[in-house]
Amino acid sequence: MRMMQAAMSRAEDGKQHRDLLYDHFSEKDDFWFDFMADTGDGGNSSYAVARLLAKPSIRTLKDDAQVTLPRGDLLIIGGDLAYPNPSAFTYERRLFVPFEYALQPPPSYKAEQIAVNKPFGDQLRQYDGPQCFVIPGNHDWFDGLQTFMRYICHRSWLGGWLMPQKKSYFALQLPKRWWIFGLDLALHGDIDVYQFKFFTELIMEKVQENDSVIIITHEPNWLTDWYWSDVTGKNISHLICDYLKGRCKLRMAGDLHHYMRHSHVKSDGPVHVHHLLVNGCGGAFLHPTHVFSKFSKFDGVSYECKAAYPSFEDSSRIALGNILKFRKKNWQFDFIGGIIYFILVFSMFPQCELNHILQDDTFSSQLSSFLETSNDWSSSCLCSSCCCSDSYVTS
Repeated sequence: MRMMQAAMSRAEDGKQHRDLLYDHFSEKDDFWFDFMADTGDGGNSSYAVARLLAKPSIRTLKDDAQVTLPRGDLLIIGGDLAYPNPSAFTYERRLFVPFEYALQPPPSYKAEQIAVNKPFGDQLRQYDGPQCFVIPGNHDWFDGLQTFMRYICHRSWLGGWLMPQKKSYFALQLPKRWWIFGLDLALHGDIDVYQFKFFTELIMEKVQENDSVIIITHEPNWLTDWYWSDVTGKNISHLICDYLKGRCKLRMAGDLHHYMRHSHVKSDGPVHVHHLLVNGCGGAFLHPTHVFSKFSKFDGVSYECKAAYPSFEDSSRIALGNILKFRKKNWQFDFIGGIIYFILVFSMFPQCELNHILQDDTFSSQLSSFLETSNDWSSSCLCSSCCCSDSYVTS
């Protein structure tokens, strides 16, 4: 699929990268963008996040002072749009419905119609509403990206957010010489040669020496590589270290369903990436953070954790509660499991020559026969063990 996208990235009029590079935000004076990932569980949790994103503004506290944050001009979604697998049902019910409830699309929008000519260039500059760009995650690739292409690249609206993108990866030119590179890692944890070629050419032709770049991937390989003692994303590292050369100010990812932010520790050596951020709190279940508490180095650069949700202490306590409090919080599981186990055992009675138990008239007599049979089995097993022991001693 990525190869097919690369083959189609040259427009009919000969303008290369028309479907991959978007610069309509670059002339704005004031610009905000939101980022979320892993919204695929659907239901109340996904709607709660979508509702916050849809509000014209939200108020929060910072250093005991109230801060008002406006809705982003741009929403970036970092993959895993529906669990457990991509399908028309999961995308509709677990992604599009919560977002449409949070912010309605225009009346002219018809979900069954394919978007052939999406707005581009001046058309997007004249549009003042929120827009959305999406990269796929590993769950979105389980069907070869077919559902993602049909619902994201061939539709125009996610709720009230306009979706101009036509491919699974893209580059956005922002105001003040900032850029966003949205990468598609597929199921390999890395970009392919066609993406590498597009982004390297873009860097050499348009990204200037003092520009700043935000790279967004689905998987935070700086954490997963450290945890599994592995090395992945070699093409991404090559792109960042040898082409951007310190201009990558921030890497953002999802996949892990928590929030963690690391910043580099000042040193005399080169800094390839200044900040690392994971935000997989789009509505899916929670992942622990304490297992990454000792992470401190990536690509030869030292980092320190600036924020984590849940905190390392809370994460450890929640993980311990999964062991100690599971049966208390999920007593229904024991009850239902016990019934299923009893039915399975009961169904084996005829094969174990226990039909006489079922022939009794009342439940109490059946239970009494069952207990007597169990005692007989225990006695026979004990005798058999003794006989075997005597035979062993005699021999």
